[in-house]
Amino acid sequence: MRNLIICTCIILINGCTNGYLLKGKTEVLYSIKIPNKNYTLNVVYLPSNATIQSAIQVRKQFKDKGEVINTYERYNYMDTCELINDTTFMLVIRDTVSVLGNKPDTMRIIIK
Repeated sequence: MRNLIICTCIILINGCTNGYLLKGKTEVLYSIKIPNKNYTLNVVYLPSNATIQSAIQVRKQFKDKGEVINTYERYNYMDTCELINDTTFMLVIRDTVSVLGNKPDTMRIIIK
């Protein structure tokens, strides 16, 4: 019994430190190079786990780093997105598991 407890603890510690148990798999839903800018705009899905709810994030991705523009918690599906002009990005997202209905929400994001 003692060996079983020790083995379980080793597996849990190894899994947590390597990130297997703590990380959800993010998924890039959409990526577009912004004209006349030095970055790419990414729409990323962040799955839920025991500590966070699902979310959709809009990020600027530079060559050497990334910057989060906005996070929309409780959303898990992207209907569509469009670059309206060089400073405005439109995102249509929804929560498909909501008990209040799953109507789409339109977000307009100012990018600089």
